[in-house]
Amino acid sequence: MKDNILRNFQSYGRRAAFVPLLMAGTMLAACSSDEGLNILGFGSGTDDVVAQDGLQSTIPYTVEITGIDPLEEDLIAALDAVSTARRLQSRPTASRAGLQRRAEDDIERFQAVLRSSGFYDGQITFDIQEKQVEQPGEAIDQSNADAEQDDAVMASDASDATDSKDPKDPNDPGAEVKGPTPVVLTYMIDVGTPYLISSVDLVVTYPDKVIERSATDAELDKTRLQIGQRATAQPIILAEQYGVDIIREQGYPLVKATKRTIMADTAQKTISIKYGFETGPQANFGAVTVNGADEVDADFIAGYRSWEAGERYSPEQVRTTRRDLAQTNLFDSVIVKVVGPVGESGEIPVEFNVVERKMRSIGGGVDFSTADGPGANAFWEHRNLFGAGEKLRLGAEASGFEQGLTAEFRKPQFLSRRQALVADANAKNNDTDAYQGETVDSFVGVERPLGENWSTTLGVTAEYSDLTGSDSPNEQFYLAGLRGILRHDNTDNPLDPTEGTRFEINVSPYMGLTDKDTNFTSVSIAGSQYLSIDDDGDYVVAARARTGTIIGEERGDLPSNKRFYSGGGGSIRGYEYQKVGPLADDGDPVGGRSVLEVGFEFRARVTESFGIVPFVEGGNVYARSEPEDIDLLWAAGLGFRYYTAVGPLRFDVAVPLDKRENVDDDYQFYISLGQSF
Repeated sequence: MKDNILRNFQSYGRRAAFVPLLMAGTMLAACSSDEGLNILGFGSGTDDVVAQDGLQSTIPYTVEITGIDPLEEDLIAALDAVSTARRLQSRPTASRAGLQRRAEDDIERFQAVLRSSGFYDGQITFDIQEKQVEQPGEAIDQSNADAEQDDAVMASDASDATDSKDPKDPNDPGAEVKGPTPVVLTYMIDVGTPYLISSVDLVVTYPDKVIERSATDAELDKTRLQIGQRATAQPIILAEQYGVDIIREQGYPLVKATKRTIMADTAQKTISIKYGFETGPQANFGAVTVNGADEVDADFIAGYRSWEAGERYSPEQVRTTRRDLAQTNLFDSVIVKVVGPVGESGEIPVEFNVVERKMRSIGGGVDFSTADGPGANAFWEHRNLFGAGEKLRLGAEASGFEQGLTAEFRKPQFLSRRQALVADANAKNNDTDAYQGETVDSFVGVERPLGENWSTTLGVTAEYSDLTGSDSPNEQFYLAGLRGILRHDNTDNPLDPTEGTRFEINVSPYMGLTDKDTNFTSVSIAGSQYLSIDDDGDYVVAARARTGTIIGEERGDLPSNKRFYSGGGGSIRGYEYQKVGPLADDGDPVGGRSVLEVGFEFRARVTESFGIVPFVEGGNVYARSEPEDIDLLWAAGLGFRYYTAVGPLRFDVAVPLDKRENVDDDYQFYISLGQSF
């Protein structure tokens, strides 16, 4: 029993003796860093560490990069972005050794950035120095230096005689405690001579052969590469994808990039690039499959393909089909892609994946101007009335000058893939200074594109009017005619364009359907131009012009609503609605047979949500079919824009520069959605 107890006690003693050894090992491990010494109470003094919240355990530092041309802004920004020392600057290291490790890590990162920018021989070094901080009063007049030094010595002796405490003694509660001296980490970078592209070669593996050749000038243009340009990484990488597109355009839908080889000539400071591609088999368009169609007919969707059956594969045709489907406003998402492999017949299947959107919508708006008065409109729209993208839009509008109902119908793919049947009808009551009464009109025609950004509309129209005007009292007209419109529009935004051009020619011959021998042709040309003077489109110069003429009848024999008028929010701001041009004795407008308008705006987006628009506009209406002169009435004003998700909300104030006594008001203002033109 005693032996057992003794053995247990001895065993316990050995285990107890191991505990101090374990604690000593832990303490030694902690002492391997500055932080460990502080934690254990050694080093800089635990009281100071606690009092200064860890200030003395880290070394604050700043980072400087020198040796790079300031014009190399992208390179400098890239170096800053990858720098560990920059990224962790808010978390300083505990020692210079830690900061040195960060700098050494940055050297590898910087070398990669330099190579990606075409500098393959760049040299990078760094230095860590204490930051020189100039203290107030450091600049001392040397003539008094000796006297001040003597005074300082005397003051020091007196202090030693009266106070035995060292003012910098850390054990003194009132002593001044200074943190570690900040340092500056400076990178010295010698970028060296940039390497230039000396050659671009292609290695193309076809199903039956391999061809290695230099890229042609046309291919270099498409890949955005030039012989002699700096060998930066991003263009070289992007050029590979452009190369895939080039071969895909030759009818190889399954082409893929294989190996990219870059060889550097250190003597000539050039690099040569070799791209490898594997084409796969050439193919023709095959069967089309539509996925995701629910309310919209699948055959109607497939009918949007821009290629004929069996036609050679072309990525441009795929992009055209995708764009046309997206513009139908029927889908939230459209994907058109080939799905391999190529069949034995040499055809590759094509897959349309669509996500349908809601087919019905309602909306409306309001506007106001001192010239036109208050106005409001509302609409209901169905974009898939019979399952094949037929759009019906019913609307109502009311203002102080006009109240009416409208209907519009559009059927796409009418007799041809990109041709549409269009129809509209309007019934309105008019009460303007120029005329009063009812009008009803209708139009049926076809609309089709003519190349990129061009379209045309051609059809027949029938109109009825019962109007009373200043020089046409109580007259009814029954008219039939044709309407031909040619349009061009390559602007970047329908409500707030910053770049592009709009242009429209409208030719409409009319003939009377009753015993009235009324025959005339109305021709109008309108256009607008938009030019952004900055990259973001915040500053835009916009200009517009309109001219028109009526050939055939004298003004008094024309229906009042078919004459030209000008003035108001849609033409010459600053003048009342329809008041620019000839006036009757009572001051009411009578319209004319020709018109001329011009306008200029400078659209400045001051903030993300607010902009200002100074503008000037001029125009006139003439009794004859050609202007007697170009004496225009001018107006100027200032607009304010509040930008929303659906377009800018505008508020314009304009004054007439050619104010007519007892005719024109001192100013006009307008509130509506969208730019004025």
